[in-house]
Amino acid sequence: MGHRKVERTGWIAAVVVALAGCTPEPPATPPQPTATATATASALGDVEAIYKSFGFASCRAGDNCARTFSIRAGADIGDKGANKVPNPRASLSNPDPLWLPEWSRLPTGDAGAHYAYEALTLAAVHRSYRAECEKAYDGYAKDLTARLDKLEKEVAAANREPNPYDRLGALLKLEPPKPDKSRMHDLAEGADPVRYKWEVAVFEAFEDTKRTFLYAFDGYPPSDTLLGVIHPRLPKDQELDAFCLAAATGKVAGVPALPDTSSWDAGVRAMVRRFVPEERASALERRQDELTDVVKTKFTKVKVPNPQLPPGVREMTLGKIESFARDGKKAIVTSLVKREDKVGAKLVKSDDTATAVFEDWPSGVVLEPGDAVTFYGAEINVKELIIKSTPEVEHKSRTYQLEPKHVTKIVAKGKTTVYFR
Repeated sequence: MGHRKVERTGWIAAVVVALAGCTPEPPATPPQPTATATATASALGDVEAIYKSFGFASCRAGDNCARTFSIRAGADIGDKGANKVPNPRASLSNPDPLWLPEWSRLPTGDAGAHYAYEALTLAAVHRSYRAECEKAYDGYAKDLTARLDKLEKEVAAANREPNPYDRLGALLKLEPPKPDKSRMHDLAEGADPVRYKWEVAVFEAFEDTKRTFLYAFDGYPPSDTLLGVIHPRLPKDQELDAFCLAAATGKVAGVPALPDTSSWDAGVRAMVRRFVPEERASALERRQDELTDVVKTKFTKVKVPNPQLPPGVREMTLGKIESFARDGKKAIVTSLVKREDKVGAKLVKSDDTATAVFEDWPSGVVLEPGDAVTFYGAEINVKELIIKSTPEVEHKSRTYQLEPKHVTKIVAKGKTTVYFR
């Protein structure tokens, strides 16, 4: 037994001496994860910061922006989200409860990491787009308020004019820019609340001055297309949403459209807050439809397929003015036309006298003999008197009593003035 113990002790000592004279090799370096497969813990720690800095401008329409986001975080979910990478949902608390209300329902496994990245990216796009359109809206709202205030003051001043021609003429001169047919929406200048306010002011003034027939017949009503767009100004919250919705589709100059994310966001679209929530957008669409119906109803009596003048009313002209007189607001115009015609061997003579009493008259206009006035009106009385009737001569005198409705043109001292075509 003692001999075996000595042998074993000597063997161990020999091994120790041998090892003492050798340098051990370092351990093999483990494989490093690649960015396309696995993200480092420090990279995942930056996800929240990446979310805060990522915006709609970082996302081009049609691109898989969620993949772009994941690569910035040190992972690559792949073109179709098929790569298995660490899932930020497993370790990251909700970075933005307002825009990611369904964060807790997202899967936590690495195989479902793409859902978390898609949700983060979509929320970042909509959050940043809302901030951009709110900023742009502030400038729009300020300008719209200024234009509405200016028009309101000018309309009030025009409506204080006691003379219908002065009043209507002043209002018609306030017309906003003509709407661009290629940009016919309720936020575009020419089709916005300023246009609505002006259209209503003009219509009401024509009605108030008893010229509704003129408004319809001479084509002053807004077009059917414009009636489908114009409406009163919306409350601020609704107007802001409408502005953002229009901007998102590229309708607002100076504001980029919202990039199309439909190629990659289908799995999380319902779990992320949109720049204008779906229910708000739907409610706004219903409200705008209601306003369109109200606006169309307001103009319905003058929107007829083939507008006509009232029965008995036509456009007529008194030339060769013989006399002009004023009686308060009224103007009394008389015209005398004498004619001689040879009918065979017989001389036919006629003296036609027409008198028109205008209930109102353009300011500052005085007619002189030889001037002319054209107007919408009706014949209310015609009398004919035979002054002489022989085989050689027939002489008749006719008198016309006219009821004018509206002056359309005056030729005075060689100058032509039109009201209001």
